[in-house]
Amino acid sequence: MQRTAPSVPPDDLVDFVTAARFFEPTGHPISHSTLRRAAEAAGVRVWVQGRRHLVSLSDLLVLHSARQAAPGS
Repeated sequence: MQRTAPSVPPDDLVDFVTAARFFEPTGHPISHSTLRRAAEAAGVRVWVQGRRHLVSLSDLLVLHSARQAAPGS
């Protein structure tokens, strides 16, 4: 995961557990640990607030969409 220098975070920050819950009713569920690994592999920016690792939900939507469209997904 790429930890970023202090900057203005986006308005749609969520943790990986919340993001995984967001995808549950879509018919394409994904676990929080798989989301975390995929985000790390894709270089998605991660903001750390205390012990929470937060990412942009928009970034995860794009990432998850690309994973679903990929052959063999």
